[in-house]
Amino acid sequence: MHDVRDFNWRIVVAVVIFLGFILYPFRDLFTVYEKFQEKIIVNDRLALYITQVEASSLSRDTFHFYLYDAKKSTEDFMSHVSDIKPVMVTNDTKATATVTNGDIYLRVRGNIYSFTTVGFDVRIYLDRSPY
Repeated sequence: MHDVRDFNWRIVVAVVIFLGFILYPFRDLFTVYEKFQEKIIVNDRLALYITQVEASSLSRDTFHFYLYDAKKSTEDFMSHVSDIKPVMVTNDTKATATVTNGDIYLRVRGNIYSFTTVGFDVRIYLDRSPY
């Protein structure tokens, strides 16, 4: 006879469940939630979309500004938002965007993490100050 114990699957299942309970509260550290905030029509071809991104409970929310096809719906934009590069990323909750004669005017009083105007046939004016 063999004097070796059989592998007990119940212990493995109990350990996996225990680890699941321990790791469950940390699930939001790696999850990114992007919520639609506003849509501003720039011209007949482009619309400016503003989204609020909640990365985790340890970091501040950021606001992403996108230029996207004006003929498409908001649901279509949100389904493709991960494939689109934002025009601007900021943490300013009071950042404003206005459109006048087809030109976009952005006013930001917080940090700007990225900003680009390359590849768009619309003028973007950025007003940024710490106050």
